[in-house]
Amino acid sequence: MSLEHKLGIHASPTCVLQFGDEGGAIGWLVGEENRGMRCMFTMMNHARINVGLQGVSIAERAYQQAVAYARDRVQSADISQPGGDGVPIIRHADVRRMLMTMKANTEAVRALAYYNAAAVDRAHFGASDDERKAAQGLADLLTPVTKAFATDLGVETTSLAIQIHGGMGYVEETGVAQHYRDARIAPIYEGTNGIQAMDLVGRKLMMEGGLHWRELFQQIRDDLGDLPSKGIWAFWPLIWRMGLMPCKMPRSG
Repeated sequence: MSLEHKLGIHASPTCVLQFGDEGGAIGWLVGEENRGMRCMFTMMNHARINVGLQGVSIAERAYQQAVAYARDRVQSADISQPGGDGVPIIRHADVRRMLMTMKANTEAVRALAYYNAAAVDRAHFGASDDERKAAQGLADLLTPVTKAFATDLGVETTSLAIQIHGGMGYVEETGVAQHYRDARIAPIYEGTNGIQAMDLVGRKLMMEGGLHWRELFQQIRDDLGDLPSKGIWAFWPLIWRMGLMPCKMPRSG
């Protein structure tokens, strides 16, 4: 046995195991023959949602650290006051753009992951067979999207955190580089994001003749249909369903 030396997630060590000698090792069948793949994917689909949440959680931590640094780091005058004293970099437009991109991305993928997880719950505990079947179809459709989208944005968001830290972001002393290293495995875990795309397009979109994605799109259209007449309140059913909450701009002081 030997520990692997990995790019990140050093608090989660993995190792190489070799079983038996040159004659190999003996294995025992667990469960029914030819049913292993079906059982594995029950576990795998839950793991894919969890890995999506890993992308969300690392992105959130990177955002919190970037906001704290941007409030404390003083550099350059405010562009509206040329020649003035240096200000916290959170007052600079490009830093605020990056912070709000991080926040918006993180909140979006968090809502997606929660919506996906809620569909899994309803597939098990829905009030009727029809409700459980519809929820299972939605969960199947969203799982590859949650896994791929949340983990890709996790990498993008942790990269922005390094950018906000400037040169110090590339120095281990700040700790922000750890988030990037830890997030980078998530697009690979539990089927690479390319595999998720193949699963979505090749299998999930075509389930029951495309019924589930059509129902999802119709639900979105229904939620947004009254927007011109009711303004922001037309979003409320969607906000409530997906767990979104209003957000505030990071304070500049």
